[in-house]
Amino acid sequence: MRDKFLLRLILLTATVVFGYILIRTVLTSDFNPMVTELFAAIIGFALTVMTTSLLLSKQTEAELRKEESVQFLNLKMNIYVELLNQLKDIIAKKRINPDDVMELRLLNQRISFIGSPDVLVAFNKFVRAFAEIAHKQEKGDEMIDNLLDEMSLLTVHIRNDLFQTSKKHLNADEIKGIILSSDDLLDINAR
Repeated sequence: MRDKFLLRLILLTATVVFGYILIRTVLTSDFNPMVTELFAAIIGFALTVMTTSLLLSKQTEAELRKEESVQFLNLKMNIYVELLNQLKDIIAKKRINPDDVMELRLLNQRISFIGSPDVLVAFNKFVRAFAEIAHKQEKGDEMIDNLLDEMSLLTVHIRNDLFQTSKKHLNADEIKGIILSSDDLLDINAR
């Protein structure tokens, strides 16, 4: 896209320069004024078409970027809603079973695809709290309160991610470490 824009810009510049030289040559010669006006009209038409083409290509590019952003935001929102619903279901259960652990591991993979660094860190903290409870197999009221607190913090980070208020960026190794840390905390063989 960038190459096409640059090519059109160079073509527009060349047309302007060529048009100037042509008009200058026609004006300094003894051509009929009708010929001069014809050259001016042709050059003006060519410049108008090229400028319009240039502007439309930039507008189309911006619209495509906007559409991609909207679709990605919808994907994020759907995954986050699913995440919160599944976490709600897991917290509501009195006993933790291996399916819950597997579900959290799969959720970890899904949010690692779309989540901001803050969401990944908050989910990691939730998983850490869940892993402590999972080792005890029974959830008491205090443990549920701790999970709900971590879920609330996760929700705040999800909201910030959806509204893009955080500009924090992690490199690939840091993100990998967070994801693997969450996954390791839920490792079925570690129990």
